[in-house]
Amino acid sequence: MKGSTMGWFTEGSDHEGYVVCVFADGMYGAGGKHRQISLMNPDGTTIWENDDPDSVVWRPPSQVVGWKVACSCEPHGKHVVIDQLWTRVWDPAEQDLTRRRIYAGDPTSDDATYVSDREDLEPLFIEQWHFHIAPDQHLHTISTLGEQLKQIEAQLNEAVTAARAVDLSWDKIGRAYGITRQGARKRWDK
Repeated sequence: MKGSTMGWFTEGSDHEGYVVCVFADGMYGAGGKHRQISLMNPDGTTIWENDDPDSVVWRPPSQVVGWKVACSCEPHGKHVVIDQLWTRVWDPAEQDLTRRRIYAGDPTSDDATYVSDREDLEPLFIEQWHFHIAPDQHLHTISTLGEQLKQIEAQLNEAVTAARAVDLSWDKIGRAYGITRQGARKRWDK
């Protein structure tokens, strides 16, 4: 897995994890500009200014009520928002990460926009994302190991062919591989 300040990427599968802001009306937000958060639809599409001149495309960090981990899953062509909500609290004394309660500055602070950059929170967000991507990671591992096994088997077959070409016995080849003479002959004698 590779990380960046914008999100997390998997090696071998097309997942990008990141944190989205949650607003009281169910809209999401990510990125943006100073003191403004770019709005997103639940399907992960950003609401652009030129889509609808009357739509509000930016919201201030003071309107953030929480955060969720999200993933752009390219193999599936979808955007997934993971259900667990990290709730925003307005008093630093109320922060409790074990209960997913985060203090991200007072209402005038821009900190809510950058909560995904906090070193104390990133491992917790990544843990949620890892649970989401685990099935694809297992499939990637199986695929990678399967390809390596095919390459090794091809090299082994070539080595046995070379050994037979210089008149090495099935007994010696079998012992080198860890099987009987009969097993070696059955496997490679064609």
